[in-house]
Amino acid sequence: MAFARPPPLEHYSFIDEDYIPRMPLPSARRGGVKWIPEDSVRYSLWSPEANDEWLWTATIGDGNVHFGDSRRLFVVAVTHQLHCMRSYRQALEADGIPQGHAVGHLTHCLNFLRMHTLCAADTTLDPPDAFARNYTMERAGAEHVCMDWEAFYRDMRTNYLEWDGLQKHQANSTMTRS
Repeated sequence: MAFARPPPLEHYSFIDEDYIPRMPLPSARRGGVKWIPEDSVRYSLWSPEANDEWLWTATIGDGNVHFGDSRRLFVVAVTHQLHCMRSYRQALEADGIPQGHAVGHLTHCLNFLRMHTLCAADTTLDPPDAFARNYTMERAGAEHVCMDWEAFYRDMRTNYLEWDGLQKHQANSTMTRS
């Protein structure tokens, strides 16, 4: 989906409702990335490596970005979506039925993923045998055009490191004044 390019960051105050609608991805390739989904042994539910593999879908800074002179905090929707997927994997792995806060959190996550799936609805046609084929033998599906997620992870890291550097600088300035 193509979006109109928003004005440069310096045109926003990041006060109240005056902020950019989407996280800029300066290192992303224009036009997205072509991708053919392929089933993988990675990101399983119960393999010994599953928890670590799913944990690596998180970004540095816990999915948060900071913009503007005040370095206002925002959560990027895709990191929230990945958080919800990790939460569901953990719930499926756990013994028993979720209780208490976990029920509300998982309900929120399921609805959040439903809404975002519909919002970013990919209308690429999968092969007609998508539900009947042997995914061990025929792992690839139809070609899709996706966001450049490598650029996303790079730019999330850059934003976090800039914010972290400012935090350390401010802490050092405060300590030297004391």
